[in-house]
Amino acid sequence: MRIAVLADASLTHVTRWCNYFIGRGHDVLLITFEEPADYKINTVKLTPYFPTKLGGYLSRFLSVKAVLKSFKPHLLNSLYISGYGFLGALTKVKPFVVSSLGSDLLVDYQSSFIHKAQILYALKKADLVTVDAENLKQRVLTLGISESRILKFYFGIDGKIFNPPDNGKKEKPIIISTRKLYPIYNVNVLLEAAEEIIKEFPSATFVICGSGPEEKSLKRKAQDLGMAGKFIFKGTLSQHDLADELKKATIYVSTSLSDSTSVSLLEAMACGTFPVVSDIEANREWINDSKNGLLFKPGDSKDLSRVIIKALKDSELRSKAIEINYNLIQEKGLWETNMAMVEEKFNRLIENRDK
Repeated sequence: MRIAVLADASLTHVTRWCNYFIGRGHDVLLITFEEPADYKINTVKLTPYFPTKLGGYLSRFLSVKAVLKSFKPHLLNSLYISGYGFLGALTKVKPFVVSSLGSDLLVDYQSSFIHKAQILYALKKADLVTVDAENLKQRVLTLGISESRILKFYFGIDGKIFNPPDNGKKEKPIIISTRKLYPIYNVNVLLEAAEEIIKEFPSATFVICGSGPEEKSLKRKAQDLGMAGKFIFKGTLSQHDLADELKKATIYVSTSLSDSTSVSLLEAMACGTFPVVSDIEANREWINDSKNGLLFKPGDSKDLSRVIIKALKDSELRSKAIEINYNLIQEKGLWETNMAMVEEKFNRLIENRDK
């Protein structure tokens, strides 16, 4: 099938999405306003005529229409409901699929009337809405979309890369965060929790994998707290290097304030790294507190340090969690298996259109 994708080409989720369908032999065209992360994907990059995001998108609406007319897609898929989803809905190309990436529904929707109007319009026009967490599905249902038009699936991980280590974990405690360094991920709270953890476990180190606008301030804060030697900032890593870091780590921490299903969490679970994550709805879909991980109050550094110390002291809990989490990933967290459901749904939409 020929699939036109309207999305931010700089995002990892977008490149993975496109490459899945390309790998399955489908003809994919990615239309974007951002600099592509993967130049091997057939991409049309448009330059907005106006600086604001929505105004910029709409300023190239006729160009998007022209590209779609030339490509003649069997299906149009917008990733992110506001912005790209709204633009895709305006084109009137059918079938039209809009895919939530989390923040569109959890953050944008309540941020302004303009975002709300875009999201409602895109959802109304979509033949299918894909979501990757139960909290997103429930949000879409409350906005009046019937369950028959919603597909819940999980982005998932590559089990050939992310899997338990052969030699077990090292004795020295390593606490790892693999979230991007943006305010929504609140990595700052891990730095604030570190002092109490180090008092209990002086040999503990903290590995920060990821980059973003807060990187400089976080490095400066680690220095100001006198813990520059305890925090190792690795930046953005390849999938293989990231898996290696997770396999060495004892505890995985996600301090995110808002999320859908976190691929970073699934990667950690697959690598046998014990999860300590913020107590938010999407994380509770994967983590049963004190069974296969521990939850802490979002934004509360004292609670985070308490929970990490508890995890480091309880080797039996960590050991049991490894098996539970491995089985969970095999059951519902594998990328290829989950994307096959999306591919099947796309094929059905096209078949129904052609009847």
